[in-house]
Amino acid sequence: MFLPDMSAVAEMRAAVKAFLRRSGLVGPVLDDVVLALSELVTNAIEHGDGPVDLLVRAAEGRLLISVVDSDPAPAVLKEAGPDDVSGRGIALVNALADDWDSTGEETWCSFLYETTSGEAE
Repeated sequence: MFLPDMSAVAEMRAAVKAFLRRSGLVGPVLDDVVLALSELVTNAIEHGDGPVDLLVRAAEGRLLISVVDSDPAPAVLKEAGPDDVSGRGIALVNALADDWDSTGEETWCSFLYETTSGEAE
């Protein structure tokens, strides 16, 4: 759990990137996961009110990122216009992740991955 401060986004990226490397996640998917995480955390900070919970779980070749905030409205996939300065976060998550959803307070995404040995866990 962390306070809704934009400086937390960089801290979460660094911590999760270190966790993923220790878990054996390598290659281009690592950058995709970190970008999706950044978008979900930023969305929670911008639209939620109060502390934000982050859960990252890697098991059996599937990585789950779950972000929980106090906003009961689910995250929505939008198409931002060329002049919009925001509104692309969930579209990025949709493009990068194997799956994602939002139930309101929780927004999550998942990625299938292989370990450094080249085998799915």
